[in-house]
Amino acid sequence: MDIDKLGFFIEEDIFLIPEDAQEILLADKFKDVAEDIPEELAEDTEETTAGAAPEETNPLPSLAYDGDFEKGLLVIHQDDPLGEDLKTFLLKILRAVSYSLKDIALVPASRVAELPPEAILQLNPHKVLVFGRLNHPIIQHKETAYEVTSDGETEFLFADGLPVIFEDESLKRQLWKSLQVLFNINK
Repeated sequence: MDIDKLGFFIEEDIFLIPEDAQEILLADKFKDVAEDIPEELAEDTEETTAGAAPEETNPLPSLAYDGDFEKGLLVIHQDDPLGEDLKTFLLKILRAVSYSLKDIALVPASRVAELPPEAILQLNPHKVLVFGRLNHPIIQHKETAYEVTSDGETEFLFADGLPVIFEDESLKRQLWKSLQVLFNINK
């Protein structure tokens, strides 16, 4: 039942809490998917989730990315969309460490900022390379730019934005030294 229909039954004002609004929007996104599930499977799902805690019933939004993510490298870039020259530059960087677009998950920072940290953990990247600013809790792993950090399972490298590195030769050298550490390259 939607809010308009509820207005016929409830005469008092209704206030919507922001947390509840997010849950409602998420439920609306997945409503179409639920309609496509066969009835037997839907009944089984309802039985198993009936006793679960409310936190477990809310599915995590998945992180949409470009690439095939075959080698577990998550590349987050601040510039959205990437211009052709920056895409070419990024592909050169990846080729230098023996990676290509099929080996990575390429995501704009704006898309990551909308997601909870658990969405990135669900992706389970081995390495995370961040170009530019990022407004997300993952930034807590940054100690200094161009320094590889680790949380035990995942290694992180935070660098300047791609346009800044593209224009500055000293930053390119600094990035290359950091990439050698991140990817264990001895050249």
